[in-house]
Parts: sequence; C-alpha cells; structure tokens
Amino acid sequence: MGKNNRNSGNQNNSSKNRSQRRLALAVLLVLLLGFFWFMSTDNHTVKDFRDRYFMKHSDTAEENSGEGEEQASDGAGSGSTAETDGTATSTDGSENVAELDSSALPEYNGEHYVTVNGNVPVFPDDVYGRAGLVNDGSTWKTEGSKAGKIDSGKLTPYEYYGELDGLGRCTVAYGCLGEETMPAEGTERGDISRIHPSGWAKAQNWERCHLIAWALSDENANERNLVTGTHYLNHDGMRPLEEEVEHYIWNTGNHVLYMSRPLFSGNELIPRGVQMTVWSCEDQGKGMSFNVYCFNVTPGAEINYVNGVVTTEEQAQQEPRLYVVNKRSGVFHYPTCEGAQSIYKKNRMEVTATRKELTDQGYVPCGYCEP
Repeated sequence: MGKNNRNSGNQNNSSKNRSQRRLALAVLLVLLLGFFWFMSTDNHTVKDFRDRYFMKHSDTAEENSGEGEEQASDGAGSGSTAETDGTATSTDGSENVAELDSSALPEYNGEHYVTVNGNVPVFPDDVYGRAGLVNDGSTWKTEGSKAGKIDSGKLTPYEYYGELDGLGRCTVAYGCLGEETMPAEGTERGDISRIHPSGWAKAQNWERCHLIAWALSDENANERNLVTGTHYLNHDGMRPLEEEVEHYIWNTGNHVLYMSRPLFSGNELIPRGVQMTVWSCEDQGKGMSFNVYCFNVTPGAEINYVNGVVTTEEQAQQEPRLYVVNKRSGVFHYPTCEGAQSIYKKNRMEVTATRKELTDQGYVPCGYCEP
C-alpha cells in the first residue's frame, strides 16, 4: 500500500514537472515572438518607444547622434521654398529658416555663388517625406530602420517640378536623386530649343538653364525645369556643382536630396539667381552638403531682367545712330534689316538714339540683325 502511494506521488511530481517545463517553454516562445514583433512592427507608438530606447542605450545610436550634431555645426542641415511658411526641418531635426528674401537678394560680389544659411542645407518636410525619410528626433532615417540609419533599399528616388506661376516662371525643382533618376549610359540629351523660358530674348546670348541638370534627371524639354540663364550661371556657376553631385552618385551609388530654386525680384521674368541645396542621404551629408546662391549675371554687362535685353560695356558706349522701330511689336532694327523693311507704315518709326536709350524705354533689339 505504501509503495503504491509512493509511485503515485512520483508520477504526480513527474507530471507536474513536465507541465511546468511546457509552461516555461510556452512563456519563452511568447517572449521571443513578442521581441521579434517589437523589433519589426511598424506600429507608430511602438516604433517611437523603440527608437527612443536605442537612442538612449545603443552605442551605435549615440555615435550617429554625435555625427549628426557635428554635421549640423559644420553645414549639414535643411531648407524651405515658397510652398512653405519659411520654416523647415533641418537634417539634424531642428527647425531652421533659410529661405532667401526675393526683395533683398545677395549682391553680386565677383564670385560665382555665395553660401546661404552658413552653407547648411535646408529642405521642406515634403522633400524628405517623398524620399521615404522620417525624423527620429535627432536626425533622419528610413522607415523601419534603427535610429539614424538610412537604408538605400528603402529610399524612394523621385523628381518633382513645381507648376509655373502666374507670370509663367519656374518655381522649384527637387527630388531624391540617384542612378535611378539619371539617363541610361549611352543616352544623348534631347533637343530643348522649342522651350522659351520666361524672359527669353533672341540674340542676347541666353542659355536654357536646367534647375536639375539633365545628367541627374534625364529631363529634356520640361518647361518647369528650364529658366533663362547666362553662360556665367549655367556653365561657370551651376555646372561644376552639378558635376560634383553626378560624380558622387556614380562613385558611391548613394542618393542625394537636391533642391533648385530660381529667385526673381518682383515681377521680373528672368531670375536674379538660383539657389542650389544638396545633402547626401546614406552618409548623412558627409559626402555632399551645400546650400548656395548662384548669380545669374554676365560680368561687365547690364541685364534687363524684365525683357531679357543684355547690354555690354561696348554697346553702352555706342554713339547715337538711326534705328527703325516697330511701334506695335516694340522691336527695333538696323534700317537695312529685312524686318525693318517689312514694317507697315503706320507701325514704323525712325529714331536716332543709342541702343541703351531704346532698351531703357522698353524696346527690344531684333533677333536677326542684332542691333
């Protein structure tokens, strides 16, 4: 009898131990599943808590946070456009105001460009959002990544071109640029001659200037991406910066946030300059980071930013001579020009004046005889 009781007790204990082990395994399994869910869920509340935890306890996160602070002080930050209220979020997560005032643009100082906002890049939140970047409180990251991490595979390359304004002027162009947005190898640039940007005037040596270069965007005759620019702006000011970005992308395979904004004074049709803002994503601005304003000028020449007439020093010193003016079109010609000879009598006016006197009155030189 006693032996049977002992056997029964042993069986009960063994059954109890097995139940406890199964319970422990079940609890461990639940904890493991919970951990994996915590690390991978896109639930915003959990993500915010998870990111704060890693920011506080992860050595890697602390190192990234320090790098972000250094970039902010060295010139890696953020920007705004006319689409915003002038306040934007910087690359270190802080708010910054860096929109140039079109009524008080920088004066040309003999350099191709000047820095804006201490050379710290500033973008509207939409520029980050379209690229798939989110602010984790101290810097930027891709959705679902650990604090301060930008995963190339989770970025969204794109281009955006703002609508023309009421005067037909370009407004803004921005995007997340990479090899995906660039023309395929062997592609030749298309013809853009049919586009006449606001303020375009014939025979004034104007160039069609891309806000985002063709080599970065594969954009050809896009009227929302072309402004009237001088050779000085297009070739000497913007092009070297564009080539830096192009080489960076090809050499690293990384992406850049890129914004280009023409700045007009009042109702003028030709921009006084173009603001270029660039920040490399994967390395948090270590590879590419600048915010500059490029001057749309021709040194030694006077530009009428309303009608596109350019007057060189030599032209400004010319003596008065006979011109033929079309009163209807406002164009003036040399008397020998075929255009002058075909003007209706009621619209024809002969004047003796200097070229500058006529352009100051709003008349435009003929694009064929180029007076």
